Amino acid sequence: MTVVRQNILSVMVVALNEARNLPRLLAALADLELPPTWSFETILVDGGSTDGTPDVARELGVGTLLSLPGASIPVCRNAALQAARGTALAFLDGDCLPAPDWLAVAAPHLLSPVPTLLGFPVRPPASGNWIQRAWHAHWQHKNNAAQNAALAPFDRDAFRLITTRNMLFNRALLQVVPRFDEQLVTGEDTDFAFRATEAGAHVLALPTLVVTHLGEPATLQDYYRQQLWHANRRAYATILKSSGGKRGANAIYFTLAFLGCLFLAVAGLLAALIFLSWWPLLLLLPLLLVTAAPALLIALRARSALLIPRLSVLYFLYGLARSIDFLGLAPEKPSWKSSR
Repeated sequence: MTVVRQNILSVMVVALNEARNLPRLLAALADLELPPTWSFETILVDGGSTDGTPDVARELGVGTLLSLPGASIPVCRNAALQAARGTALAFLDGDCLPAPDWLAVAAPHLLSPVPTLLGFPVRPPASGNWIQRAWHAHWQHKNNAAQNAALAPFDRDAFRLITTRNMLFNRALLQVVPRFDEQLVTGEDTDFAFRATEAGAHVLALPTLVVTHLGEPATLQDYYRQQLWHANRRAYATILKSSGGKRGANAIYFTLAFLGCLFLAVAGLLAALIFLSWWPLLLLLPLLLVTAAPALLIALRARSALLIPRLSVLYFLYGLARSIDFLGLAPEKPSWKSSR
């Protein structure tokens, strides 16, 4: 008699005030097309919600509910890992909706005996505005390998495209990257994917691994707050120490370039006021260039000229937020969602 091995996917969600979105997430999971022998369990770790998220989770039948008020995100993620029973594991955010074939696309890779990590940037909702669409274009086209891959999986610099909004991995990965770094306030998912790459795991970007993110920032203020929240000097130091700046340091280099150009721009403005001359205003040009150049690159890859001004604005705010964090001017950073 042949014994068929049952595979369980542990879907883990770290949530804070997601009562409004949980019903849609759980409905999307219920609609998943399950490959033969596959099932899934749900684990929700609540970080101290005030909107009744735990009550909603219970009503919706979440399999395991953990409450860790005030705990950091990586602490919550590690608690979810400890509770997970699955042969494979996945992270989604509480405001994310996986496509019906999400598990079907990932399943063949999750059965690999070698440590394997999968993911791809999430999409904004169909009703998303220009901010959400432009930032998705940034994620979709920032890795040049994606341009040549069409819809095929690719592994070159794939870790740069994987976050816990859409992350799946097999148990074998935990043998080389067993935990999230609890010293990090944010950026723990990027750090996790980077350490998996450095450890020699098979890190794969799957363009057909579709997840819609309902909570993409819809205003420039929220976008700036999100970037300030995600900025993390400690994560930058880890990347530089591990790879010597050869991999994963794009955000660091952009921040340093932006910061230098920002100082020049401020100096130019002050000199123009002091000397009543317009010549010092030429020092603003490097700041314009450092934001317009990457915007032009993404626009060319996406074949959309409209992205040049839009991404220039977003890259300016990105650079400003990352520079403020880099200089240590924002030591206390509440979640950007907490101020909404």
